[in-house]
Amino acid sequence: MRIALRMVAALSVISIVATGCAQSATTGGSETATSCRDTSTGPRTFAYAELPGVDPNLTSLDVYLPPGCGPTPVVMWVHGGGWQRGDKTNGEVARKAAWAASLGATLVSVNYRLTTPDSNVRWPDHGQDVAAAVAWVQQQGPAVGLNGTDITLLGHSAGAHLVAIVGTDPSLLTRAGADPADVSCVVALDFSFDLASATAEELITDAFGTDPDVIAAASPNVQIERNGPPSARFQVVTRGGTQRVADAAGFVNLVNNTGGSAQLIDATGYSHDRVNSQLGASDDILVTPAVSGFVRSCT
Repeated sequence: MRIALRMVAALSVISIVATGCAQSATTGGSETATSCRDTSTGPRTFAYAELPGVDPNLTSLDVYLPPGCGPTPVVMWVHGGGWQRGDKTNGEVARKAAWAASLGATLVSVNYRLTTPDSNVRWPDHGQDVAAAVAWVQQQGPAVGLNGTDITLLGHSAGAHLVAIVGTDPSLLTRAGADPADVSCVVALDFSFDLASATAEELITDAFGTDPDVIAAASPNVQIERNGPPSARFQVVTRGGTQRVADAAGFVNLVNNTGGSAQLIDATGYSHDRVNSQLGASDDILVTPAVSGFVRSCT
């Protein structure tokens, strides 16, 4: 039996408090208060849902606000790990937060339930969690300095699958109470979009089972065939073997041929992990410039 997600209104699960300040701005002789951010205490952690018997950390997110005033666009980071492992603090997240800040955006790093031997977590749990996190950003984000109508989803590996499926299956967002139109762009770093032909068979069986209908419904390419082009613009970063690159190119072509917008970035020369770890690095020339330009165009 699936457990229904329940949205949590701005519940902090770790007591890391960043106090807001007020800055006065004078316009035409009148003074108005502008909400500003004190980021000296580091990221803030919130629960986006609470589930009976589930570790609260698995349904939480970290908000890395940049200095400044007013609401910021959001880059929502979804970690990889084969749907089985990983955490929102992994993947050079401090570097990603600084990179997002350089673009004038806030990094929101998301956890989700993981498929472990004793968890009974299976698809669509992972996708429902990411969709619930998007709903939290849209509904509760403005209270903490986020622009809930300007969201870019960013994920690596299994996280790339999750942001892609949330961006192509609007029912995941609408069932969570989120508006798909507020997801402007999706950046998917190095994964397959057709799960039926993906090479990580054991991981897919563990997380999705063996029912071909379930696997098809969890495949972003199938969702485009069913629903038409996604409303969000896509950028796909790929590298590796011929099959993986062909799958990524096929997905990009499918988005464009159905009337959507997608672009392919070739990161040949990087390993699977390096595509992730180098994002935001000052010496990176394969991934960061292209993704930065794309995100700027989205916000």
